[in-house]
Amino acid sequence: MTWLYFFTYTATLVFVGLCIARFIKIATSPIHFRWELYPVPHESREKSAYGGSRLEEMDWWKKPQKKSFFRELRYMLSEIFFLKSVWENNRGLWIGSFPFHFGLYLLIANVGLLLFSALLVLMGVKIMMREMDFVFYFWKVIYWLLQTTFWVGTIIGLLGSIRLLISRIIDPNLKKYSTASHYFNIILIGVIFFTGFLWIMNDRQMFMSLLMYYYGLITFQPGLVKQYFAVTESGFPVAGYVHIYATLFFMMYLPFTHMTHFFMKYFTYHKVRWEDEPNLPNSKIEGKISKLLNQPVSWPAPHIGADGRKTWIEIAAANPWEKKNEEQLNPD
Repeated sequence: MTWLYFFTYTATLVFVGLCIARFIKIATSPIHFRWELYPVPHESREKSAYGGSRLEEMDWWKKPQKKSFFRELRYMLSEIFFLKSVWENNRGLWIGSFPFHFGLYLLIANVGLLLFSALLVLMGVKIMMREMDFVFYFWKVIYWLLQTTFWVGTIIGLLGSIRLLISRIIDPNLKKYSTASHYFNIILIGVIFFTGFLWIMNDRQMFMSLLMYYYGLITFQPGLVKQYFAVTESGFPVAGYVHIYATLFFMMYLPFTHMTHFFMKYFTYHKVRWEDEPNLPNSKIEGKISKLLNQPVSWPAPHIGADGRKTWIEIAAANPWEKKNEEQLNPD
């Protein structure tokens, strides 16, 4: 299993490193164009009830803005866990998308529980206690949670994968915008769900084996696993190895895809749809806009008079039709 540990460390570093790099790249990109669609979640209840905003108030930019973090959080949680927007706009897609995503959430929770359990073992908490004490019942609860999250996650995730794949094949609206990567992503994640389901269905020692695996990961000494647990390290079944390797490959592959929307949504929501800070004199926003307006327009755009030297502010202040009208009036 040495190669498995090596691949696990590599996949984790690649996943974390590339996600951080993409986050920084987006965070340092030029200022966005605002959507200015109202209401936004942090507006007051009185205005959001009818779709209003603070822009209705006299001299609104001079007044302190009151944002409701709770209302934003409630909207975000409903969107993340229940795909509220998909439910409201495309019920047919939601039938597959919701179990697909929620299955992933449950498997992520399962990994968190296993890491938590491995840390407890590392701290000296005994796992194989027969006495009917608090520790015994505590591990019973942990084991029940592990079983529930993995069983439910793999089953509903697999059903969601099948539904999404069929939808993209037969739905003309989805098929029109589906690329090879969309199908590959669904199949790859479907393989993770399917192999996980086969594993838990045929291996009663699955979670003990996984606990050994995570214990070796966090101690950076896989060789101590056999000694600590006093068992023979027989490895995983074929379904287990396929499940783990597919998951690790998915982790390395994900930062290169549109599936990074799991953290990119912070920018599309908070920094595009909901961002409504006023552009005041000498503010940071004014500084960013001024810097961009003084950049030359390097791409060919004869319809706006761009020549590669004029800046955005020069083009915006000029009338691109003025010269054309003069030529029409004075052809000679």
